[in-house]
Amino acid sequence: MTLLGATFSRSARGYDLRLGKMRVTQSTYLLIAALIVGVGGGFGAVAFRALIAFATTLAGDLTQLLGPLGPFALIVTVGVGGALAAWIAARFAPEARGHGVPEVMAAVALKGGVIRPRIIIIKALASAITIGFGGAACREGPIVQIGSTIGSLLGQLARAPAPIVRTLVACGAAAGISATFNAPIGGVFFASEVILGDFAPRSFAVIVVASVTSAVIGRTLLGNRPSFDASAFYLVSPNELVLYALLGVLCAFWATGFVRLLYFCEDKADAIKAPAIVKGFAGFAAVGAIGVFLPQILGVGYGAMQHVLDGHVDVARAGLLAVAKPIATSLTLAAGGSGGVFAPSLYTGAMLGDAFGRLAHLAFPSWTATAAAYGLVGMAAVFAAAAEAPITAIMIVFEMSDDYTIILPLMIATVIASILGRRLLGSTVYEMKLERRGIDWQHVRRPHALAEETVAGILATIDREAFAGDEEAGVAALRLGERDGVTIIDAGTVIGTVSAASIAHALAGNPRAPLSTLTVPVTATLGPADSLSRAADLFADASVIVVPVVDADGTHLGTIHRADVLDAYRSGHAG
Repeated sequence: MTLLGATFSRSARGYDLRLGKMRVTQSTYLLIAALIVGVGGGFGAVAFRALIAFATTLAGDLTQLLGPLGPFALIVTVGVGGALAAWIAARFAPEARGHGVPEVMAAVALKGGVIRPRIIIIKALASAITIGFGGAACREGPIVQIGSTIGSLLGQLARAPAPIVRTLVACGAAAGISATFNAPIGGVFFASEVILGDFAPRSFAVIVVASVTSAVIGRTLLGNRPSFDASAFYLVSPNELVLYALLGVLCAFWATGFVRLLYFCEDKADAIKAPAIVKGFAGFAAVGAIGVFLPQILGVGYGAMQHVLDGHVDVARAGLLAVAKPIATSLTLAAGGSGGVFAPSLYTGAMLGDAFGRLAHLAFPSWTATAAAYGLVGMAAVFAAAAEAPITAIMIVFEMSDDYTIILPLMIATVIASILGRRLLGSTVYEMKLERRGIDWQHVRRPHALAEETVAGILATIDREAFAGDEEAGVAALRLGERDGVTIIDAGTVIGTVSAASIAHALAGNPRAPLSTLTVPVTATLGPADSLSRAADLFADASVIVVPVVDADGTHLGTIHRADVLDAYRSGHAG
């Protein structure tokens, strides 16, 4: 399904969309599309939260129905939710399993931003059941995947080229984060820093439009309140900055353990040969068993985090929850549940920071702030260490707490945690999932400048003429023009190439020499589907003057010169 008559063509400033006789520039199309994606992401986030609330109600009703089972009622309820969520994802869309963000990153890097439309429904259902029935996951991954799919679908309907589709995917991710967490700035940075991996000015601007549009809808329908009510924290003494730096180090090690535990559990679960519904029930039942003793670890856990900021969690309890939440989240996702790792990271950081802050205040009561301040900083530090996204972590936690006074300790701890986390993990929690599938994320996120351009894209403008092997050098010189070399064919098949320098040398000695005596065999040819980055790699060899283009049958289609590759490079950067 596509927009009737929609076609994109390359122009000096990027791509132009043509709908019949109407022409729309790339900038105008992206602006309109970003507004639409922002609206879709905003309403999608609202609907998703309503779906979670409905699933939570169902889970509560089931727990009451199973009341005679006593503590086992909760275990069975959570297990049933896991079985259902795992079955839905495995049956209808396997990419809806897990935390979702790596799947969006893979689509951006490897598929030109194309995501299957069914993800919107399947991810919403599986994630709502996972979270509503007590799985220790969060809304971030699902809403990113849902919003990104909306953006991808809009690009696919217009048959937009890959760079535009990728930008719309990022717009959808930003819109989802913006509405569901009431964090429009954080949504922009998440999409740019995590999904796209850069802050290109053109894409950044339209991502802002989508994020702001979504935030307006979210605030209108969900209320304009921060996710947490934070007290007015302040820096008691400059000496505290040392403690916040130490907290950043601690959070990096804790996040490393969290991520490694997550993938250890996934490996063990994948090795078990059992139906998805069985693994889902078993894994979630284990989470439910933990929840019998520590109910605060069930679901997203925002209430427990608010208790930390209110100062109502003692050091022993906070330390225990900082250990239990990563275990519960790892079991949830390994069992086939669907949900994000963002809130579990915040939760773990809040508990870890609170425990650290209480001990610090006990040791240095005269120049340390309340433990809640360290809990707030710990939220950002653990996520930054796991995702190597310090800007996103700082901005989202700042927006979710609406407290600017904590920004300096927040920046120090978060940057330290992010740098150390990269050294300890080698990858982020999102990248690691891709690397385990054989995808080198660092390579695909920064592809060759010409990796997305194909030979077919410039086929109409390249040299289409070929020379016969029996043609004399003197005759060939008359129609050589400014070519630096030519392709020699025999009965339509390429037999080699001749450089302009070889023809000039023949003119001085034997103008009647046939070109076949000057021909050099070709070491490589290009097809229409080959990328121009491959052409650039071939021209890196100084001995390669021209490269013939052939079809599947070996028939000559044209000849690429160095100038053609350079022109394509300049055109791409101008766009």
